Amino acid sequence: MDPFRHDIAKLIKQADHFILHRDWDQAASRCYQILALDLDNVNATLKLTSIYLQRELVEDMRLALQRLFAPQAQDASPYQQRRMLAFSYRVLSCWKGWLRDDFEQTPPVNELEEVSQILNHAYLRGGDDDLLKAWNIYVTACANHARAKYLIQWWVVKQYAEHGFFADAAEVLCEMRCHCPEDQDARYVLAEMRWWRDHADTLIWLP
Repeated sequence: MDPFRHDIAKLIKQADHFILHRDWDQAASRCYQILALDLDNVNATLKLTSIYLQRELVEDMRLALQRLFAPQAQDASPYQQRRMLAFSYRVLSCWKGWLRDDFEQTPPVNELEEVSQILNHAYLRGGDDDLLKAWNIYVTACANHARAKYLIQWWVVKQYAEHGFFADAAEVLCEMRCHCPEDQDARYVLAEMRWWRDHADTLIWLP
């Protein structure tokens, strides 16, 4: 067995172990590690869906949403749905990089303040029409501040992910992988973004 397949087989075995012991965080983490190696791995994708359907996890998430979003929980508007989805991702993301200080800081690029404002408005009140403007500002900032491009991209990825814009985050991460394929963090977060982008409709705790 080649090293690539050996690594995936090892991670699948670990995921099965943690699923058996109902350690959902560790099991999900292994599944995302598999998808970081093989973005289209069906086994890992199905395992994640199964993990997020576990009764205790679903009940915990429903209770959390009721506490945080009541009385607006009955609001079926798209931005309210996105807020709940974004919160769910922030709670369940397995990426340890969220805890690193270097990813918490905003790059010294003035243009990004407007990007942040646009994303916050879209997150809280809708306003998706301005998202293209935010993207164009990001692209311009990368061009004008080439030396800070890596920091800008990670900042933008985090902003998009935390606000529930998973498709946009995935697009930035795909570009990062093309330019720096050895970036393990980008590979891992892309695996999370792709799963949440494509399978958000399976999260049954969302109204």
